[in-house]
Amino acid sequence: MNPKRIYLPAAFAAIIVLILYFGFIRIGPWRERGYTSDYYSQQASAFRHGQIALETRPDPALLALPNLYDPKARKGIPLIGDASVYKGNYYLYFGGLPSLVLALLPVSPGDQFFTYFFIVGIFIIQSLLFIAIVRRYFHDVPGWILFLGILLLGLTGPFTRMLAHPYIHEAAISGGQFFSILGLYFAFRALQSPPADQRNLFGAGIFWSCAIGTRITQLIPIAVMTALTLLIIYKEYRISRLGRQFARATAALIAPLLVTGIVLAWYNWARFETVFEFGLYYQLAAFDLQANYSALFSRVYIVQNIYNYFFNPFELKGAFPFANSLAGSETSILAAHELPKLYIVEGNIAGILNSTPLLVFAIIPVIVLLAKFIRAIRSSERRTELFNHFDWTVLTLLGSFVAGSIPTLLIFYVGYRYETEFISGLTLLALTGFCQVYACQKNVGTKKAISLIGAVLGTFSLLLNLALALSGIRG
Repeated sequence: MNPKRIYLPAAFAAIIVLILYFGFIRIGPWRERGYTSDYYSQQASAFRHGQIALETRPDPALLALPNLYDPKARKGIPLIGDASVYKGNYYLYFGGLPSLVLALLPVSPGDQFFTYFFIVGIFIIQSLLFIAIVRRYFHDVPGWILFLGILLLGLTGPFTRMLAHPYIHEAAISGGQFFSILGLYFAFRALQSPPADQRNLFGAGIFWSCAIGTRITQLIPIAVMTALTLLIIYKEYRISRLGRQFARATAALIAPLLVTGIVLAWYNWARFETVFEFGLYYQLAAFDLQANYSALFSRVYIVQNIYNYFFNPFELKGAFPFANSLAGSETSILAAHELPKLYIVEGNIAGILNSTPLLVFAIIPVIVLLAKFIRAIRSSERRTELFNHFDWTVLTLLGSFVAGSIPTLLIFYVGYRYETEFISGLTLLALTGFCQVYACQKNVGTKKAISLIGAVLGTFSLLLNLALALSGIRG
């Protein structure tokens, strides 16, 4: 493909997305008071002064309570909401990496700036990865697919709505996803042609470590993506019999992750005297978290969460913006199954398969890969073709989506911002699937039909997501 056919439509789409991002920043309700939260700055200030606990001390009246984690008992007492209290000190269960970086800088921004930076970063890295996939495997697809794809990467899912509500939770979630997708991009570059590039592998390890240090739930998808990366590295070096190079490549990827694990273990021990506690158990939540701790994560929420995140309906209306998300269901969709009273849905949420029907193309690469695997089992001659760079790409995107959604589907709490944990992998997988369908067609008429389907579904998805984001902000 001519570089102009790639970069011109991509640049045009990126400019549109960034302009719309700026627009959503401007219309956010937080602007009525001019700030959101400053948790990262508070933690950074503590780091600058050589301590882990926040400099603000809990109110003596709070510490005097028999059970300070009961919101009814602490009613009327000033406190730092969602902070953790342990042995008379405030701590944050949000990942400490952004605060550690901020501690090195002479500024103290609000958490909204981190949200802006991370969401714009997610969009840029997703776009670069999509362009890299197209250049390597689908160089004959027309420029409009790149244009539409980059618009979809930036404007579907929760990103625009989060920009108008950029608090600490949005900052932490988007930060973890930013570093995760950035690590995936470096891994993609490292494995493009054997032998694996060790510098890019080291970059992948660094950024995946940053993801875990920002959002601990990223540990699950990163473990899957790391295992897949090690598997393809092992396959390459086993064929070429280069054991020493395999060890170096493995070390380049794994070393940053091991160091991060050690640092996080120390950090948790220094705060809570156990390496496995990140502060959730001691959090000052809106309910008595400790009394309900065993019910926070459970498989009983999976079916209901799948319904709310993927299939919850929206409604059309006659006034601008013409579409509105509906409240998620807190009543079990399974008649024989009763949800715990703890289960809650925050605000309105539209199922992403309803609002973005183009995502159904995500199944295409999975089916093709499964068929290839079955053929390889039946024919030993085809086994050497299994698990090449494209297969790795499909599997890591699938792993990012599936493994990234695990904490979201297991938790008692539903909120649109949690879609950030898995939407990047799903959207990139869907765009890859659409490119596969288009590229494999030889008949001109069939190509036109596929183009029409993609254009209609993509345009519908874009317009509906913008409408839902606007109505979500206003509501």
